[in-house]
Amino acid sequence: MNYKESKEILLKDGLIKRCPLDYKAIFNLLKRAYVDLKTAKRNLGQDEECAFNYAYNAMLRSGLALMFAEGFRPDIKDKHLTAVRFVSLVLGDDFKRLINDYDFMRRKRNRFIYEPEIPCSIKEAKDALKAAEEFVDKIAELIRKKLPQKEFNFNK
Repeated sequence: MNYKESKEILLKDGLIKRCPLDYKAIFNLLKRAYVDLKTAKRNLGQDEECAFNYAYNAMLRSGLALMFAEGFRPDIKDKHLTAVRFVSLVLGDDFKRLINDYDFMRRKRNRFIYEPEIPCSIKEAKDALKAAEEFVDKIAELIRKKLPQKEFNFNK
């Protein structure tokens, strides 16, 4: 999949829009992603669904930060799926496992909302947290490389 062509397809389909670079929004999204990871950890063993959801939120926020760093934002329709698709384009095949984890978590979180009887095991919550930590760290690293003129201390 060619990144530029695919980005253009998302634009043409009205799923993303160009936006000016907003360092404050990028910083705040990633900083909040790290807070979400800490909240997920605190909820392990007490409320697995909550831990899972916060792990997912960390991935979503860092994905949005990456979109903003690339000069885009999701449009109104399918924001969560659009973030997954966009991040997949940027990260590419080397991070297919992480992207698959992200997309699985997106779908599972949606089921938690609309099918409240769906359980979340401690293993599933721990796996989600592990994937989210790796994902958020990777996105933060990419943004630091993409915007070296800014000093980002996201996880402080």
